[in-house]
Formats: sequence, structure tokens, C-alpha cells
Amino acid sequence: MQALDGRRNGTALALEPGFDFMSEEYAELFASSEATAFQHPIWLDCFYRHMLAPSAAEKVVLVGRAARGGRLQFVLPLVRRSQSGVVLVEAANLGVGDYAHPVMRRGWQPEHSLVAAVRAALPSHDLLNIRPMRDEAVASWRLFCGMEDAPLSYSAHAVALSGTFRQWRAAAYAPSFARNVDRKKKRFFKSGVVDFVRLSAPDDLRQAIDSIARFRAGRFEGDLLQQEFARCFYAEVAARGAQTGLARTYRLTLDGEMVAATFGLTHRGRFCSILVSGDYARFGRHSPGFLLDDLVLEDWIGDGGEVFDFTIGDESYKHGFGTSPTTMHAIVAPANLKGRAAATAFTTWRTLRQLNRTVKPVEALASTFRSARQATSRWLFKAGLVPFLIERQILVECCAVL
Repeated sequence: MQALDGRRNGTALALEPGFDFMSEEYAELFASSEATAFQHPIWLDCFYRHMLAPSAAEKVVLVGRAARGGRLQFVLPLVRRSQSGVVLVEAANLGVGDYAHPVMRRGWQPEHSLVAAVRAALPSHDLLNIRPMRDEAVASWRLFCGMEDAPLSYSAHAVALSGTFRQWRAAAYAPSFARNVDRKKKRFFKSGVVDFVRLSAPDDLRQAIDSIARFRAGRFEGDLLQQEFARCFYAEVAARGAQTGLARTYRLTLDGEMVAATFGLTHRGRFCSILVSGDYARFGRHSPGFLLDDLVLEDWIGDGGEVFDFTIGDESYKHGFGTSPTTMHAIVAPANLKGRAAATAFTTWRTLRQLNRTVKPVEALASTFRSARQATSRWLFKAGLVPFLIERQILVECCAVL
């Protein structure tokens, strides 16, 4: 344990690079917190073992303990890395975590601000980058960061569940969408021997993750799932999660041939769909993704599930399932002049990008916006001030994609 900037309000802050997320004390803290499945002990244990080295990142875990007795009060799971010359301290994301949330004991509140102590405790950096966070996590992160949040350009989409699957479906699905799914479902089940199963054997789980990666190949630029280390990460979470209830992985086959597979996390009645894909080259006419989501929803409701969360990304198909959007947020806190310059440059670039998306008067003006955006992007690269890279295939918050 590396003791750092002293004690505030009865809480001692420290960096603990060797912190064990599989320890009993963390399990107890997590169970008494409002954190999400992306802060679950198994998820973070696998995350820090599989994701750091390939991402050239280092583990940063800031903990707060009661000054008397040492009881764990909060844990901030973070990473530190350098991108384009800018040193970032970020939430434990690295392209796989959908929801950033501090892990803090329910009901715990500091009597006075911890912001100065947190800043002093963190390792040297230019920018503190906390994203993506849901509405309910914003206030908690502000306790530690002391900065206002900013909305991101994408949302998460989820739907509340109730009653039987048939009752819920009749109320949630748009009539035309329900008819379309029913038609394709009926045709699919008449095509041969259909098998829909929740997997538990490690070999089957790894095969499912590999199949999802194969089905996605070439569809998303910078797709982490095409990397062996990312597939190993998800496969381990799937295997360990299948034994503990954290994760569910489903497989849909036709006459023994893989049609589609999906992987997600479960926590407190919420199923978070993370990976899903199908063999559209062979079975595209059946819309395997729609069929699989419909079947998983039925299984989850049957087991008492309360929320089906399609997580981040604004794909239009999610609306057919009756989802509602939740805006995602970020807190970006510059730690020095370089960080402030990087944050300012990035804000300018993002504004130009949004203008290019929303202002469409005439082609000449749109072309002007695009040229300005591209020129800004080139300047950012030359200046070494690009603070953010691709967080997920569909979520771009940096100039690297231009």
C-alpha cells in the first residue's frame, strides 16, 4: 500500500496498485454500493489482467478507507496511459466498459470536499477523463473530480420489463415491428432443427465469443474483438460469470450450424447486452440479431429480469424493442497547461464535427464545415494534442477516424 495525501473527513486516501478485486473486502463494498456490473469483482479482475499490457496502460486504483479501523469506503478503478503525448488517467474502460461508476459504500458522504486530496493522490497526468457515465453516476463522480459533466454524443438504451413475456411484448413492441419479428421467427423455426441454449461449458463459451468476432469481422473499424487478448478477456468473464450469475451467453443454431450468439452481464435484475452478432452472410434473411434478442428477452423475463439494457450506441433497431434513451456523460478535468490546451483543442474539434452533422443548408456550406473539421484534426495531430481514441467501434470521440 502506498500511502498518499493524508486524511480528509475521517477517510485516508491511498493508491493501491496491488489491490485485489477478488478480495472479501471489495466484494462486501461492491455489494453495498450502487456500482454497475462493469465494476463487478470478476469483471475488474479480468480487465486488469487482460487489457492493460496490449493497451500500454497501467493499473491505477485509488481507495478510501476509514481513518479508524481501515474499513473500505470507496474504490476508484482507473487506468493511466499516454495518447499522442497527452497522459490520461481514465475510468477502467479501454474500449470494453460501458458504464463508469465509482464503487462507494451506500450512504457514505464526505463532510467536506475530497477533490484536492484525490488530485494529490493520483499519479502524474495531463487530463482526468471519466467516461462514459450514466445520469445516476454523475453526482458520485463529482465528489471526487470536482468538475461539471458534459453530455456525450451518444446514449444508452434500455427497457423496463414486467409481467409475462407475452404481456410485456404486446405493450412494448411497435405493432409493425412485432409482426416483422413474428414473421421471421415463424419462417426460421420452420427451416430446420432450431436450438436456443444458454451456455455454461468454457469451451462452448469460448467458441461463442470467437463466433461473434468472426461474424463481426470487417464491419467495425478498430474492432477490439478481432484481437486475441480481447477475446480471452470476454471468454474468461463469460466462463466465470456463468458459474456465479454475472454473465449469460446464448447460442442460436439451425441444424447444428451457428446462426447467432450473444454475451451480456447481469446485475440486480438488469441484463446488459454487450456482444451480439449473427451469420448474416448465410442467415441474413432471418434477421438473426432480432430473433436472438427476442429469445433472450423471453428467457430473461422468465427468470424474473427487470431491465433489458442494450447499453451504449444509438442504433435504430433498439427502438423497436420499446427502449428509452439515457444520455451518457463525461468529466474531463485538466491537471496542467498541457491538459487545458488539449481539452480546449478537442472541444473545438468536437464543435466543428457537430456543426458538420447538424447544419446542412447547402452543399457548399457543408463542405466548408467538413474542411474546417479536417484541418482542425490535422492540427491536433501535429500538435500532439489528441486526448481521446476510439472507445468502441460505434462511439468515436477523437480525430483519429478522420
